[in-house]
Amino acid sequence: MNRRILFSVFAAALSCSTAIVFAQEQASAPTFKEGDTWQINISRQGQVGSSTDQTEGLYEIVYSQGTAKAFKIEGGQKTEVDGVLGVIGKNEQRPDLKFPLSVGQKWNYEITARPPGARRDQRRSVEVAVVGQEQVTTPAGSFKTYKLVRSESWSAGIAGSPSSGTSTFFYSPEVRSIVKRVTENSNNPGITTVELIKFTPGN
Repeated sequence: MNRRILFSVFAAALSCSTAIVFAQEQASAPTFKEGDTWQINISRQGQVGSSTDQTEGLYEIVYSQGTAKAFKIEGGQKTEVDGVLGVIGKNEQRPDLKFPLSVGQKWNYEITARPPGARRDQRRSVEVAVVGQEQVTTPAGSFKTYKLVRSESWSAGIAGSPSSGTSTFFYSPEVRSIVKRVTENSNNPGITTVELIKFTPGN
């Protein structure tokens, strides 16, 4: 009987200490290297893109001379864009990554967006929460990630009917970027998926 009690106490203590270590684990702000390159793919299923989203297809982000630049790759040509820099936390209008990252962390911000066909801007309220850690596999490999959920709400149409959107995304300290993001909107059926397909570390 005493052995059982002792074992139960030991197991509880071990579980407690593991939870504390897990809660205290943090992802520091990334240090980018010259030549770091990320390739991502954006795909949509039954969803129309908004004015703030990039179209489907292949994109490349390159860090060079202290600056990150993004390009749309199409037909062997590269065209510079800026909407995908949030993948590495370089979108100041959408601070979806706030370092150091730790489970339980939350923050809020507001953005202005104008969907296709709208005559006026929409003011959107956003909350981001770090909800856990998860192993995620993409074409670029398998990564230990921080799982984040971004909840976005706004009023749409003349009547100001409420709308909302949810993005679930996964940040990997190993490749210093979001490796996967899935977005759904209440007034725009379908999903948009962003996946890391290749990471090439710089020097």
